[in-house]
Amino acid sequence: MRIIICGSSGHHQFSVTESILQRKVFHDDKDTKLTTKTSGKILERNVTLINTPNLIDHDLFHYMSKKELKKAVCFSCPGPHAVLFTLNPSEIPPNVNDVFKQLVKYFGDKILKNTMVVLYHEEQQLTKQIEDSVKKNKHLNELLNNCGQRCLFFSRTKNTSGGDVTMELFEKIDKMVEDHGIFSNPEFEDAEKRIMKEEKILQDQRKKEVNAMVEELKKKYSRDELEREIEQYKEKIRLENREKAEMLIADRLGFTLRLVDYAAAVGKGAFAGTILAGAMGYPGMAVGAAVGAVLGGMLGGFFGAVWNIISDALSDFGRHATYT
Repeated sequence: MRIIICGSSGHHQFSVTESILQRKVFHDDKDTKLTTKTSGKILERNVTLINTPNLIDHDLFHYMSKKELKKAVCFSCPGPHAVLFTLNPSEIPPNVNDVFKQLVKYFGDKILKNTMVVLYHEEQQLTKQIEDSVKKNKHLNELLNNCGQRCLFFSRTKNTSGGDVTMELFEKIDKMVEDHGIFSNPEFEDAEKRIMKEEKILQDQRKKEVNAMVEELKKKYSRDELEREIEQYKEKIRLENREKAEMLIADRLGFTLRLVDYAAAVGKGAFAGTILAGAMGYPGMAVGAAVGAVLGGMLGGFFGAVWNIISDALSDFGRHATYT
């Protein structure tokens, strides 16, 4: 089960992840500013939880935030079973719909069919006053209408004993998937194709390593045990290859986003330069465009970022070369 978890207030979405997994996951503030992927076996289910940075603290259409969402796409390919939008029931922001609309704008309207609102709190039971305020909150009700009224009050304290709330969450997700399937769009489809291609490359590169280990296992185990050990080892390698492939593709897609953004900065500068130089006549327009492109690049941080772009490209190449 693949679940993308996002939120708009504090660290509630990260607490949801830890509560579901019943263990500490995030160790410092850096964890909560990046897209992270955590997996575990919960209630006999293999679960992968992908946390995005807090939506309210980021402009999703800045390339850094888009890069983090690209990671979320790659980490949840071929598509998430659910997107959990977490909120603090005591502090629902008045612009909660505007915050969530950013996500819809990025992924498309169909993401709503796989979205559930999770109201996370630490108490065993919410006070009647908070419950009433939540029910009457028009901003939340508008969001719930868009999400098919899918909502869950998630109590960390109540979930500690036996994972009752997690079980309820999984049941709701199963029903959602039964009704709508897992979420996908052309971006997920493209990312999955890239990841599978990269997986194949990594698999081919590690053939000698795998064959050597299989020979070692043959020396240590009898027939029945051997089959189990080989299967477990190959599954371990497959998961490692998958994770490396996901990260490589996420990095490359993020690198592409950066190039596009800087190219846009140069293009806007050229356009502005052309307009400003219009009074100078045709030759002046050409000069103005060139000067504007330079200025646009400077204003867009182009020159300051050139080395970063080259460094990232070399780093990506270096990582890829390491696997070969």
